Amino acid sequence: MTVRAALLEGARLLEDAHVPAPRLTAEVLLSHALRKERIYLYSHSTEELSELAWLHYGRYLHERLSGRPTQYITGRQEFYGREFTVSADVLIPRPETEHLVDAALRLWPEGGRAVDVGCGSGAIAITLAAERHLRVWATDISLAAVRVAADNALRLGAEVEFTCCDLLAGFAGRTFDLVASNPPYVSCEDRGGLQREVRDYEPPAALYAGSTGNEIYERLIHDSERT
Repeated sequence: MTVRAALLEGARLLEDAHVPAPRLTAEVLLSHALRKERIYLYSHSTEELSELAWLHYGRYLHERLSGRPTQYITGRQEFYGREFTVSADVLIPRPETEHLVDAALRLWPEGGRAVDVGCGSGAIAITLAAERHLRVWATDISLAAVRVAADNALRLGAEVEFTCCDLLAGFAGRTFDLVASNPPYVSCEDRGGLQREVRDYEPPAALYAGSTGNEIYERLIHDSERT
């Protein structure tokens, strides 16, 4: 099967299954199977797929059709112009969160100390550190998430100091000029209304805050008053 035929077949399968953006998803998955950039699909459209590439592509399509998010299949997600490694241990960074970064950069005083609470993949903390060329602190209750974030910081050359703790518990007596966070905010009662990609695959600790969805915000505001 040629690259073009494989792309068309993948897009058709995804469209029939009502997967959002089927053509783009097929391009991303086929590129990942070939270990090439997406432009390669069009500059080599008549090239025959190797058996190994076809096996990989078929597996990726099956995973996506089963509901697994594309980002967890490829292990990558772009955020603020940088490519982050993601895994099932961290929430997938959303484009909307870039607005949080924009606001934080406007509010962050020159030379001030900033902390990202519940850092997940490290997208917020790393972006702040890279944009300002300053050290940023970051926390997460999940050690697995901290490891993902630390690897991202090292690869992207951002100066971020990570602490595994609950909210700001690891910073008693220390002060910060900016506290940034995108904490869990989904009520446990609303779990059934989430997309299956979110509900079945993203880490529950990064999604659910409690019975109202405001519990983490309330705790974080209380903790922030002491920093």
